[in-house]
Amino acid sequence: MDIKLQEEFNGRINLEFNSAYLYFAMSTYFSEIYMSGFSSFMKEIALEKLNSAQTMYDYLVLRDEKLVFEKITEPDSDWINISDVFSVSLSHEEYIQEKTRELFKLAQETNDVGVMSFLKNIIIKSEFVLSKLRKMVFRIKNSNIIPTSIELLDNAILEECSN
Repeated sequence: MDIKLQEEFNGRINLEFNSAYLYFAMSTYFSEIYMSGFSSFMKEIALEKLNSAQTMYDYLVLRDEKLVFEKITEPDSDWINISDVFSVSLSHEEYIQEKTRELFKLAQETNDVGVMSFLKNIIIKSEFVLSKLRKMVFRIKNSNIIPTSIELLDNAILEECSN
């Protein structure tokens, strides 16, 4: 594997761990304000991020590439409200997708077909997370019409996460 590609791939693994940390912080925020559904939703995404990091880790091990472990940074957690948390998570996930596409482009430039093939699956999984978050942002922004609807939405999300 090209050295630059290997470095960026390692950085991408670290980004997944940082993302999991962020989503666990969001889950905790929702637990603290008694929104169990939203908490479960964010915890589910955090676990997906850990799984993605492990999958990427396993891929580098499979290819006998060097793994570099970086610090996991403390996530910002000064959210204003529920809508803010979901807007931050959507922006973060769009950033993740952008970084994955940059890594894919680097794999193309170095003609690493294996990495390109591997990253296609990561990109598809990321699209599902983005879709979930876009729907949640839409639902939350439209819940302002009825004051109790945010609690109803939280309960509905809790039920969805349980299934």
